[in-house]
Amino acid sequence: MGDEPTDLWICPRCGARLVGRNMWHSCGTFTLEQLLSRSEPPVVELARRYVSMLCSLGDVQIIPQKTRLVCVARVRFAGLYPRRDSFLASFALHRWLASPRIVRTADYGPRWRGHFVLVRAPADLDEELRAWLQESHDVVGLHSGR
Repeated sequence: MGDEPTDLWICPRCGARLVGRNMWHSCGTFTLEQLLSRSEPPVVELARRYVSMLCSLGDVQIIPQKTRLVCVARVRFAGLYPRRDSFLASFALHRWLASPRIVRTADYGPRWRGHFVLVRAPADLDEELRAWLQESHDVVGLHSGR
């Protein structure tokens, strides 16, 4: 695709792409349906739409894990945490966002600001969320921080 991440190590067991050889990661093979097995059916469809949104950002790898989904360009930059009737869309930025849509934040160090948005309905997967995810992909996801 031209802008694909280079010099990444691919885990031979699970296929995860990582910035360094043998980096710790949640090594396993799970499906989106397994991750969302305790969620209501409409949440599964919302999650599929969210994954499509993540895939539209550029060359990414979507990795469903046991308790979450992560989205990787060069590094993890976004994800999903399931709930029964919704999910939390997560993403990292180098800045804090001030929005009533942000239901939780996490400080991951001097350059990583985690943000969480509650997704309950298709309207929550809007252009504002997509713009935040695109910024996360472009600013955080494509840079290893090394």
